[in-house]
Amino acid sequence: MKKSIIVFKFLVYLLIIHVLVVGCGPKAGKNEKSKELLKISVRFPIPIIEAGQIPYYVAQDKGFYSNEGLDVTFEMGSKELNPVKMVVSGTNDFAILGGPDPMLVARSKGQPLKAIAVIHRNSDFPCLITLKSSGVTEVKQLDGKKVGFNYGHISTDVLRSLFNKEMIKVEEVDVGMDYNQLINSKITAEWGFTVTGGLELPAKGIEINIINPSKYGIVTHGYTIFTTEKMIKEHPDVVLKFLRASLKGVSFTVENADEALKSLLKRDPKLDPALNLRRLKAYNEVTSNSKEYPAGYMDQQMFKETYDRLVKEKVIETQFNLSDAYTTEFLEKIYGRKFQ
Repeated sequence: MKKSIIVFKFLVYLLIIHVLVVGCGPKAGKNEKSKELLKISVRFPIPIIEAGQIPYYVAQDKGFYSNEGLDVTFEMGSKELNPVKMVVSGTNDFAILGGPDPMLVARSKGQPLKAIAVIHRNSDFPCLITLKSSGVTEVKQLDGKKVGFNYGHISTDVLRSLFNKEMIKVEEVDVGMDYNQLINSKITAEWGFTVTGGLELPAKGIEINIINPSKYGIVTHGYTIFTTEKMIKEHPDVVLKFLRASLKGVSFTVENADEALKSLLKRDPKLDPALNLRRLKAYNEVTSNSKEYPAGYMDQQMFKETYDRLVKEKVIETQFNLSDAYTTEFLEKIYGRKFQ
């Protein structure tokens, strides 16, 4: 009997200790919930923080990712750490490219990649920039002139297609992302994005002309989200959650530009707020976010026109079934409708 009382008292003592420990420890909520979040990583196409990344920062800051059970890490891209290589190697789960072009080229080389959304339909970001003082406003005026390229950038194949289509021969100069040679008139024109150099130079007081390939029938599309066939096959739930949260960020950014800008400045307070608000609004103008073209919209025609251009330029040497390069299955689940 005495032994039973001792055992009973010991059990009561353990119960009291347990209550005290639990009561003083972390509350169930944020700390506990964070342990349940699935960590995934995403690679951006460029090495700097800029306005095109805002929808994803918004999705992070507004809890769109965490609400889907995801803990998302963003990493910057570069020529060495390019999105295609990082996803193929398994370093990153998802990535974003400036357009579908590099992914299609990778696909032609046997890399099992698939696009799951395109953010900017008919964006026509790649362009040529000339100084206003040069008087150069047409492609034909560049025949025999020096033109700045950024080898390895998505704009390279677009501009070569433009020159070939217009039967223009230029002297290519690899200038990277530096506009000094253009500013100092050492070259006549330079590659650019309408939302980057096309806005940065005027902000510095440099008057420019923009020659857009779309004027000559070359249509391009913008930011493209992709992953591997393996990820889609083995973790379709993760793909759906990531895309759904990202597209919420896209829609919020389009509808609330001023508030969305805060997510960018939070990550780099040195950025010029006025310039980046103009840039964000320029992105928003070509961001799909309507009933007909909802956030992330893509269809076969968008990929076909890009694919056909790359084949014509022999950038894609080994042709493949284009439908293997993208899937609308996740968009269809999100929006409850069919996509072509």
